[in-house]
Amino acid sequence: MARSMPSAGDQPTSAVYTDRWIRYYDFVVLTLSTRLAWGCPEPRLVDLYKRNLGSRHLDVGVGTGKLLDTAAASAARDAFGELHLLDINPDPLRLTAQRLRRFSPVTHQADALGTWPLVDSTLTSVCASLVLHTLPDQGLGFAGKASFFDQAARVLEPGGRFFGSTVVSDVAFARRNPLARLLMSVYNRREIFTNARDTSTDLRAELEARFTNVRVQVRGCTALWEADAR
Repeated sequence: MARSMPSAGDQPTSAVYTDRWIRYYDFVVLTLSTRLAWGCPEPRLVDLYKRNLGSRHLDVGVGTGKLLDTAAASAARDAFGELHLLDINPDPLRLTAQRLRRFSPVTHQADALGTWPLVDSTLTSVCASLVLHTLPDQGLGFAGKASFFDQAARVLEPGGRFFGSTVVSDVAFARRNPLARLLMSVYNRREIFTNARDTSTDLRAELEARFTNVRVQVRGCTALWEADAR
């Protein structure tokens, strides 16, 4: 398994994704939170992968790799001509690379809002699952995360698929569900989330500015998107 490292001075910025915490990530985030708080159970997120995975794929903000691993469970070892994993935190990268070692992934420890260490127009799919709501936005919502969308558009070949999911704050479910309200409030105060201004409308606008055939669906307070590179 290959690896590229961040440039000097780059450091992981989230204290949450430590080796200890990610032992509980699958159960707390993917089993409990997606269903009870965010209204979008794990199988829907896996289906999103299954519909959109390409042979030269990049996962950004890898978590533990469970969703990708489940979606690719029946795939042959050579299903991916290239598999890239990008995260600013070393522990999730290490765990996910180990979990997906059968595909010989290349890991990149890098900031998702910086310049990704990948060549222009070379990938067939890019996924960001449950990532965007954790990225800083300078109080601008998705407009403050524009570089993320720019990088996805840059590395995808024409017709390549950009897909993912993120928790948004503008839907009725986020206001109605007591657990969603509580967790979003606590997570935003502690800067685990930065999505107080993230809306499904703004997400669509950022995608349509860079991609074609944009589809955005909201399940609970989770926006799932699929879009094609120009």
